[in-house]
Amino acid sequence: MTGKVDDVGRGIHGRRAAVVAALGVIALVIAALATGIGPGRAEAAVVTGRIADYAGGCLENANNATTANNPQQLNTCGTGAGQQWSRYSDGTLRVQGKCADLRSGATTANTRVVLATCSTTSTSQRWTLYANGFVQNQKSGTCLAPLGNQIYAKVAVTVTTCANVNAQKWALPAVPTTTVAPTTTPKPTTTTPKPTTVAPTTTPKPTAAPPTTAPPTTASPVPTQTSQTWNSDFSASGFGRFDDTPWNNVGASAPTIISSPVTSGAKAAQFTMPAGGTRTEIVPTTAEFTEGQERWFRFSFYLPAGFPTQVNSWQVLTQWKNDGEGSPPLEITAGSGNLKLEGGYGYPGTPQTFSQVIGPATTGKRTDLIVHVVFSRDPSRGTVDVWRDGTQAISGYKPTGGTLYPTTAASTDTVASYWKMGIYRDSAITQQAQYTIEGAKVGNTAAQVSN
Repeated sequence: MTGKVDDVGRGIHGRRAAVVAALGVIALVIAALATGIGPGRAEAAVVTGRIADYAGGCLENANNATTANNPQQLNTCGTGAGQQWSRYSDGTLRVQGKCADLRSGATTANTRVVLATCSTTSTSQRWTLYANGFVQNQKSGTCLAPLGNQIYAKVAVTVTTCANVNAQKWALPAVPTTTVAPTTTPKPTTTTPKPTTVAPTTTPKPTAAPPTTAPPTTASPVPTQTSQTWNSDFSASGFGRFDDTPWNNVGASAPTIISSPVTSGAKAAQFTMPAGGTRTEIVPTTAEFTEGQERWFRFSFYLPAGFPTQVNSWQVLTQWKNDGEGSPPLEITAGSGNLKLEGGYGYPGTPQTFSQVIGPATTGKRTDLIVHVVFSRDPSRGTVDVWRDGTQAISGYKPTGGTLYPTTAASTDTVASYWKMGIYRDSAITQQAQYTIEGAKVGNTAAQVSN
């Protein structure tokens, strides 16, 4: 795979570039507001800082990308541009010159929070901030929260029904001062009122006293999950269990949900790569994989007749990608007629490359891989086992660079990896490629992913 271009990470991420360690103390203050502040006031001395979740971590514009609908996520608190938020007196929350918004203006629970060009009229960009930590969207009446109120690195940030949990409480930068005296520029009477349907009766009123848990005053780390399970569930959820990663389509269209070519009544994700294209991939909404974790993965896919299995350049079907840039520690490729476990090309300093044949890259039938990984920077601990269609093909393999990359003094990348799947390949390949992912799972044991 000599000459392979750098992959882009999802962390602060290609969706994700580098997560930096918490540095120092930043005072994040919540003003005791009962309603949003209307538009029309001049801004001065805008305060910029992190939006910290009471349960840990900070709101982040993924990969510092400013493209439309770039997703927002929870991540380890740092100093990157994607975590430098400003709270404007028109009710907007701004980062990198754009505003936090609801994707497509939707108001349903679990709608993703995304980046959008700031608007003077969009109520979905207006947020009401309360002294007890709630951040309520003025259009939907729902509250800012990590998906499922889960706290882990790179979990998507959404809006959902307000609930008295720390995951839905945030510490924000101070509201900016104004150059116009309040007596000369009164609060507009047309300010969007607080929605009356903010939450069920079990939800504390936004005017209630602040919780006993104090707002974070230091950079809060995101806890590492000790266990996790996940299922792609294309038939019931489409792409609902995947992050929104538009930057993962380069020279190719986004994947689509189709009827499975091999399983009657089921749905599958189809990926199409034209000649000269580079990337069409998706990222599961799961926690990252960190030092010492042991995980099992099921990856079921179908290569139709005509899939270019004989290419001699790199062609990735799935990868366990390090945060930040560079080729991943672990990937499964199709080329020279075989499926292969490869990696190590992006190891900091001197590449620690390897290639292990899993078996023939068979077309016209479904292939089921089970991959067992012990994630570690230590080559004596990092281990990979692979089963193909029920038969073990790789046993106890220890990559020379480990199954995670270490950081370097010159790098801000973390030692975590995450899972990506789809097609990522050399743009010099002139043959079209198309295949379907029939299903994917993550588990803590072999039994959890066995079927």
